[in-house]
Amino acid sequence: MNLLDKEYKRTKMLVHKPIPGYWYASVTGQLQQVRMVLHEGGDPCKVVLENINGRRRIVDLDGWHRLDLALHSPGNERRQRRGSDDPGKGSS
Repeated sequence: MNLLDKEYKRTKMLVHKPIPGYWYASVTGQLQQVRMVLHEGGDPCKVVLENINGRRRIVDLDGWHRLDLALHSPGNERRQRRGSDDPGKGSS
């Protein structure tokens, strides 16, 4: 097993999908927002990123995976907490 193999990383490790409007943090703490995902033939092919200063760049999907970003959007965390605190779920 080679942990540096790209196919192993994509199938076995957690890979975040680029979600437009969501913020992601790099390992150095820099924030990047996915502005849009460009598609070609129905498949995602490029991601438009914008940093906190407003500078935009476009990366292909391989570049996206190499960025090693973690989802940062607090809205997602709030939705997950709300779902687990739902009084209608699992209460007896």
